[in-house]
Amino acid sequence: MVPDWLQKLLILQDRDSRCDTIQRQLEAIPGEISGEEASIKALQAEVEAAGQTIRQLEARRMDLEGEVEQAEAAIVKYKTQQMQVKKNEEYTALEHEIRSQQAKVSDLEDSELLLMEEIDRKRLAQESLRESNASQQKTLEAHIERLKQNYESFAGELQEAKDAVKACEAELSGEVLQQYRYVKGQVKRPPVVVQLDDGRCQGCHLKVSGEVESEARRGDQLVRCDSCGRILYFQR
Repeated sequence: MVPDWLQKLLILQDRDSRCDTIQRQLEAIPGEISGEEASIKALQAEVEAAGQTIRQLEARRMDLEGEVEQAEAAIVKYKTQQMQVKKNEEYTALEHEIRSQQAKVSDLEDSELLLMEEIDRKRLAQESLRESNASQQKTLEAHIERLKQNYESFAGELQEAKDAVKACEAELSGEVLQQYRYVKGQVKRPPVVVQLDDGRCQGCHLKVSGEVESEARRGDQLVRCDSCGRILYFQR
């Protein structure tokens, strides 16, 4: 059995704890939403990067087409010159150039064919990636929506919890409430009001002085641990 004022202080601590818990949940949500939004951007960037790779391959294919056109134009030019030359060595030299350009065209067309096959593979991979990432994005967006709903719900709960705290504070004397708030701001971790058991504070688990134990047993005034500063009570 604990005194009435101490019972109210324990109730206040419980309501305070609920407020702190809801507040932490509220504060965590914006970061969670930002993380999910960053994940969505990463998924979109992955698809865009795949598209950029395809565009680069397409640009390379266009370059190859241009090189083929240049080589074919050179062949036409050399054949035209062949019809105009009179010396065998000039004709032979032009024939060599023609064959060289024909071999170049063949190599370029082979490279272009391989490149087109690679582009087709990349497009299929991109489409598969797009579908997979779209599915993941949908899941992330649904989670973001739930987080937003949770935020609104927690905000309402927090206000209710704060109202409950105020109602409880109104039932305590100013001196007791001031001491409680001071200690709450000083201790590194809850709880603030702890039981004294076997002469030990259940907050820091250190033995208190005989005077502190005697005062806690009487229960007629607020008593603090002489080691950690928490408020002590003795459960009869």
